[in-house]
Amino acid sequence: MKNMRCKYLLLGIVPLVLLSCKKEKGTTGPTPPPPPAVLLKDIVIPNLPSPYYHFEYNTTGTISFASFASDLTRYDFVYDGGRISEMRNNIIVNKDRLQYTYDNEGRVLFIQYTDSLGAFYAESFFTYDGQKLVKAERFHKREPGPGTVIDRVMTMAYNADGNLQELTDYRPAIDGQNESTFVDRFEQYDNKINVDGFGRLHPDFFEHLFILPGVQLQKIIPGKKHVPGTVLIIRLIIPIPIIRTMLL
Repeated sequence: MKNMRCKYLLLGIVPLVLLSCKKEKGTTGPTPPPPPAVLLKDIVIPNLPSPYYHFEYNTTGTISFASFASDLTRYDFVYDGGRISEMRNNIIVNKDRLQYTYDNEGRVLFIQYTDSLGAFYAESFFTYDGQKLVKAERFHKREPGPGTVIDRVMTMAYNADGNLQELTDYRPAIDGQNESTFVDRFEQYDNKINVDGFGRLHPDFFEHLFILPGVQLQKIIPGKKHVPGTVLIIRLIIPIPIIRTMLL
């Protein structure tokens, strides 16, 4: 009798368990929210002013402030319709403004540089292949005399995966500047996401930093190695440890 009671008890339990499993399998909860964006806060490079780059953001995750070389330059960002319209240097000895103009595709077409009085003195023009930046040309106002003269051309070549392979920096012989060509080659890419994904392009210490929204030169972080050259100067520095501090 006891065995029969157990048998009937098990027969009653099994359908309940199966029904419970079926309900759990068919039940779907709410879709989890997407992971938060990774925002770059600091870039620290040994033996250089620290932080070398520093970024701050507003509540929407867009850049509101940037500084370079431990506040050698400090930029406040001004937006118009969700796009950067100006970067304003805000240090005692320099109040330059970088004023943005966009093309019909929403890409930065050129940036004009004006001094604290609003006088134009330089501009940078940008050329694209789709969303890839392939050329940046800089013009300076001639002193004395009217018009501008081109003093620098940077061209970019990419790997098949979309990462920057080569950056060529050409400077013509003008106004006492010797003609030169430098080439940076980027190799040995790892599998780490490069959070500098907003198009930071800043090759010279005493030039203004500028940000190109939507431009991604390097999707992941490259290593570097020296490649000897004959005609060109190949400027590939031995890797140094770069510390990136991220905000979630």
